[in-house]
Amino acid sequence: MKKLSLAVAVAATLGAGVAAAYTTAVPADGVLVPNVIHNGDTDTTAVGLINHASTGVTVYWTFFDENSNHITDGQFAMTANDYVPFVWSERSGLSLNGQRGYLTFHVGGSGGTSGTPVGQVVQGDDKISGAAFQLNAADGDAVYVPTFPIKDSDLTPGVTDLTTLDAASYRQIFGAAQAAGNTVDMRYEINSYWTSMITLWATGGLNASRTVNMYNDEQDRKSVNFVCTKAELCFIDPSSIVGRPAVGFDRGFIRLNTQYIADATSGTGTPPTGGTIGSFVSYSTVKSADFSAAQTVLNTHHK
Repeated sequence: MKKLSLAVAVAATLGAGVAAAYTTAVPADGVLVPNVIHNGDTDTTAVGLINHASTGVTVYWTFFDENSNHITDGQFAMTANDYVPFVWSERSGLSLNGQRGYLTFHVGGSGGTSGTPVGQVVQGDDKISGAAFQLNAADGDAVYVPTFPIKDSDLTPGVTDLTTLDAASYRQIFGAAQAAGNTVDMRYEINSYWTSMITLWATGGLNASRTVNMYNDEQDRKSVNFVCTKAELCFIDPSSIVGRPAVGFDRGFIRLNTQYIADATSGTGTPPTGGTIGSFVSYSTVKSADFSAAQTVLNTHHK
């Protein structure tokens, strides 16, 4: 009952946790899992994938690091109306313990009687979906990791081989909010009971210092900075933000204009500017160490 009460309390605390502009929980050509790590079998990301079609498919997965460098990949078959549990600690291979990054899954050709070359993008599948959790046996907890659908059109033009994806392979993600013209309000909660972590994933351009407005739950504002050192996946601990008032700013949100987000192939400089606007995802995880419980909320996009 303590954990249930805690979960209810966190949900109430997070308040307006219904995110706008995201598309989730629909079948698509692929699935993005924006935050993936394992520290052995007792602390690992697990993904449940469903093939919604009445025919079998071959799914190609790729693990990228926080700068979208290709690390490793693989494939597996799904039969008609199949469910496959994908446990990262079992699939990753050697020397990836503690390596954080993200996963993409995409339906592709299997060769054989179909005649479609192995790994080739097959247009218009719209067959698979996925749900992900970070499983931690020591905490007795499973933290929700949001997932997002991928369309064939999200791939950079000319990319057809799912076995050789790289940092320039994804220009957008169908399920992620488009960054052009959008502002995101990123929730935080900091006190003696709770710790927060804000996750940001993008198709490119995160690696910079950004000036943002930080609001508390009394509508007070403070302009502060946070620094992302990685281009496509970074994490912000609100308690460590330099200049955050010591009193009165333990609950609220951080407002970020995401117009600078680019796709991985566009623009010049670090982060790239002047290119095509890409996709951006953000969610906050609020955790209580006392009760070993965590809640995840998608952060809200708006104009």
